[in-house]
Amino acid sequence: MKFHHLLMRHGRVIGLGFALTFLSSFGQTFFISLSGPDIRNAFGLTHGAFGSIYSLATLSSGMLMIWVGSVIDRVDIRLYATTAMLGLAAAALSLSLAPNLIMLGLSLFALRLFGQGMLSHAGVMSTARLDEGVRGRALGVAALGFPAGEAIFPAIAIALITAIGWTGTWRSAALAIIVALGLGWLLGFLIRRKDPDLEASARKKASSEAGPSWSETLRDWRFLALVPTMIGYPAIMTAYFFHQRFIAEVKGWSLELLASSITLFALVSVVVAMSAGSFVDRFGAVRLSHFYLVGMTAASLTLALFDAPFLPLVFFALIGLTSGCTNVVIAAVLAELFGTTHLGKIRALAGAIMVVASAATPGAIGILFDAGISLEAICLGFVVYMLAAAAITFVLPNPRAARLRPSEG
Repeated sequence: MKFHHLLMRHGRVIGLGFALTFLSSFGQTFFISLSGPDIRNAFGLTHGAFGSIYSLATLSSGMLMIWVGSVIDRVDIRLYATTAMLGLAAAALSLSLAPNLIMLGLSLFALRLFGQGMLSHAGVMSTARLDEGVRGRALGVAALGFPAGEAIFPAIAIALITAIGWTGTWRSAALAIIVALGLGWLLGFLIRRKDPDLEASARKKASSEAGPSWSETLRDWRFLALVPTMIGYPAIMTAYFFHQRFIAEVKGWSLELLASSITLFALVSVVVAMSAGSFVDRFGAVRLSHFYLVGMTAASLTLALFDAPFLPLVFFALIGLTSGCTNVVIAAVLAELFGTTHLGKIRALAGAIMVVASAATPGAIGILFDAGISLEAICLGFVVYMLAAAAITFVLPNPRAARLRPSEG
């Protein structure tokens, strides 16, 4: 299927996926961390203390996503997304009004649950159930919402923080989410077109079968072999983005250069996401899983070994190579290995594990910084981990290659 035919046939589903992944930006680390220094100053927190609160909030939301994510197999995805957007708007407003550490932690928990958890999950799942052969490109387009948000929101957020403060910025974010929700429902009402991809056939089948239990999935060696590489990107990226302004201080980067570098990161992610989707449709996701951490590995090695005026541009561009692949490749690998009937439940478990991994790094790395461990040493540790994780993926079976292999006899 040619690309314009893909958009004509599945455009409504792909558009919904893009919108949801784009709006999930308000619950992503890269956006929240832009207010990090202001939040630390407002509450008198160290790097380690704020990182630990953030890690606890992320960990809690990730554990809850094991159940919340599986609900998407049984309810209308539009209802699921609406609930997430209302919760995200309430969380953004709550953060701006938080009077103490307890409300700060609860607000961060809600931002991570509704934004990074539910909206991201809904955006990816809206396209992940499409047929093999178009799934990769559809995921690639829907996942463009992630880098689009990363390209657009940092500059806007920094400008707003400068103009109206961090609390005003979060109140503006809450208003933007509500406006987007209203526009989305208005557009859906005006189009009023039946779309089989948004109908309940898959949900009916999923609700009539229990599917694999979480313990069964966790005992499946294919799933376990994918876990190390699956958690590598979110855990390490979260560490870098959460501490981005501290890293900028250590390396002597200006805030303007940091914002420009994040924009470049997003642009690279866009290009790679489109290419990754085509490669998934052509070669299969399992094969691509062996190599998608290459960009992040090279970025960590570059940050550890070099120090130059243009370093942040190179660093974030290399991260963009992996970022563009992640949401496309991981979702497609799970679909290839386990099918699509209970994909929401399986991806929810995978997503929860990824969130738990990402929850560990802000606090852990913050504590290492407080203890005087160098940025270079931490980066080299990341490199060693990612090389080992990538090596493990070579044991994964490739169901698509098996189907294409000529039969014997």
